[in-house]
Amino acid sequence: MKKWFLFLFIVICFTVSKSVVYADSNYKAFEDIELQSGKFLSEYSKSDYQTYYKKVNKRKFLGWRIYQVTDEAKVTYKTETLFSYYNDGYTPIEYNYEMKKKSTKSISLSATGSIDVKLSGTVEKFKGGLDQSLKITSAYKSESETQENIKLKISIDPGTMLNLYITGEGHISNGVAAHYIFWITHYKGGYEVFVVTTQYYRLEKVRV
Repeated sequence: MKKWFLFLFIVICFTVSKSVVYADSNYKAFEDIELQSGKFLSEYSKSDYQTYYKKVNKRKFLGWRIYQVTDEAKVTYKTETLFSYYNDGYTPIEYNYEMKKKSTKSISLSATGSIDVKLSGTVEKFKGGLDQSLKITSAYKSESETQENIKLKISIDPGTMLNLYITGEGHISNGVAAHYIFWITHYKGGYEVFVVTTQYYRLEKVRV
């Protein structure tokens, strides 16, 4: 009897100590982002969670159960407009511009529920070793960058606007997961992995 009460006490303490955390992903600050298929983690409804959680509710002795909803869906995005210049005069304006074309590979993680995202140095990681279960490679975790300088001489015609913005491509994977210790749910929630494969400056002229 005493052993049963001790076990119950441990379970109660274990449950109360769990924290509910929502980790934001950088893409929410972008001016525009398009996902070719699937949905973002931020778009999951309460009904979605109820449906997806059924896939990970089977208890296990130790480790993660994972249900992937979106698998490396292609993403195109525009982070921000750096400047816009409109020629409202009657003659063309010559504009010299040096563009730094940049190609990067980096990763951003987000989570809901009691799954947390922590920072280890400059690298984001999921709590509880979810990274290893999702097989997120170290190549994605470390940022790499190549840069090319391009000098342009642009003529801005009357009634034309010159826009400079940062754009790029990547892919998103997300779903739900549950972590068990001795058949007890430890962490449970949604996860998302956003990998940037290419990012660069784009310069365009628009007739207004």
